[in-house]
Amino acid sequence: MKHPSTLLVILFFLFSNFLQSQVKAPTAVAKQYLATQHQQLQLTESDIEDYEVRSVVVSKHNKLTHVYLRQQHAGIPVQNAIFNLNITADGQVVSFGNRFEAKLAERVNATRPQLSMQDAIVATLDHFKIPYTTIPALVEQKNAQEATFDPSEVALTPIKVRLRYQPLPNKEVRLAWQVMVEELNGNHAWSVQVDALTGELLDTYDMVLHCSFGGTPKYFAGIHASHLQHNRTYDNTGLAPETPWANPILAITTAGEAAYNVYPVPVESPNHGDRALVINPADTISSPFGWHDTDGFEGAEYTITRGNNVHAYHDIFDIDNSSGDEPDGGDSLVFDFPLDLSTNKPYTQQEPLITNLFYWNNIMHDVWYQYGFDEAAGNFQETNYTGEGLGGDHVRAQALDGRGVNNANFLTRDEGDSVRMQMFVWGNNINLEGIGPTNTFNVTTPDSLAGSYPFAAATFGDPLPPVEEAITGKVVLMDDGVGEPFDGCEPLLNAEELDGNIALVFRRDGCQDAFRVLAAQEAGAIAVMVCNSSFGDLLNMGPGSFGDQV
Repeated sequence: MKHPSTLLVILFFLFSNFLQSQVKAPTAVAKQYLATQHQQLQLTESDIEDYEVRSVVVSKHNKLTHVYLRQQHAGIPVQNAIFNLNITADGQVVSFGNRFEAKLAERVNATRPQLSMQDAIVATLDHFKIPYTTIPALVEQKNAQEATFDPSEVALTPIKVRLRYQPLPNKEVRLAWQVMVEELNGNHAWSVQVDALTGELLDTYDMVLHCSFGGTPKYFAGIHASHLQHNRTYDNTGLAPETPWANPILAITTAGEAAYNVYPVPVESPNHGDRALVINPADTISSPFGWHDTDGFEGAEYTITRGNNVHAYHDIFDIDNSSGDEPDGGDSLVFDFPLDLSTNKPYTQQEPLITNLFYWNNIMHDVWYQYGFDEAAGNFQETNYTGEGLGGDHVRAQALDGRGVNNANFLTRDEGDSVRMQMFVWGNNINLEGIGPTNTFNVTTPDSLAGSYPFAAATFGDPLPPVEEAITGKVVLMDDGVGEPFDGCEPLLNAEELDGNIALVFRRDGCQDAFRVLAAQEAGAIAVMVCNSSFGDLLNMGPGSFGDQV
């Protein structure tokens, strides 16, 4: 005979299971909520009939389930028409956000496109003045609504095209092709809505988030150092010694052995505190195998500034990739490099700057993981250890980037696609020591411009001759007569005039530097000077897709 207390435990267990079985699945809760509340939300029954479940994510720290629905019409998604609900474990909706389009069926203009996907790509390339010799070819046709095209010569990454509905300010909702193209120079990654009937561009959105500030701050790769007026003090009184974050919910523990000489949390810049050697900062929940692992087994795969969350390296030559000379901490993973901020030579300080960038990217990963930006929610990791979400999207963090100055940008794409951060050098008149000699060219006439001027040689083309064999010639401005007429991105109008002379062209966003130089070479120019008209400081020109032909 069973003891009465055992029976009570069994009955409680059965009752608990019964109660759990009565709690509806989050998607069912969302469906019921829309069905009962759509009138209050000023939505028709038709507005809530056709939608897709985009994601269902549970935040581990508060147990809330976040359900995201995307509105559709005739099975075609509506751009940015998202309804999100936050649901407790017992099935209660505690908050929601509504961006569904009201009276959608009355507002759409068509259900079938008249223009092809390639027509939409051509309209996009023409709009942004991206030169092409052939229309990008189809690589993969997922279905009638979605395909991928070859990026050769026009984009950095494969071009994606999808069928969407685009709501307009005048209340129209038009059928459109969404074209996603990342420019070869990497400055912009466009999401463009092209009217699927007329070819008109309805909307453009740059997926590269740019951050630009004025002033002449200290150079510093990894965090903004320009907010000089925002000096702050921090009171860490009462924090546990092992908890560098001023936040009670994050109890930091360590994984593996590693050390980094950096500006540690919460020191946001050199203007707010000093560097310190931080020992074992990786969190065992967010980064269970440390910051240098990628396979999910004990032991680091990398001793350089690379791991599961981020790969940090310099991109001085604007090649959008590593040059293979990242800081190396050795088998002990000790990244302790001296830093001298009093010098105006940031390129001689690569190791400490890249280490700092690596540290801060990992810190941001580990902190936001605790607040729900984990693998299931689409965070940035090469390998997703839990099996939730997609991997293959760690951050490529580029320090000392040669594409510009006094700026930074961040590019995210779909879950599973690569993520890129570009941190430029901050300041004016930066000394180029550390990336090769600073060269000069001499202007002899007219007298108003005579003198010596510094320049940085491109990372492609023939090497420069010795001084005694200096190239001498008349300077002729390249003219293509289209849009920005002196950027060399369109067929040249004055090719004959360039023959035997030195070509001068302005550096703008229309095409790659090597494309301009190649155009001048084909016109017979003996050398090319690329004038950086956007930033004012010397930049390094990478080879891109055309440099090997120069």
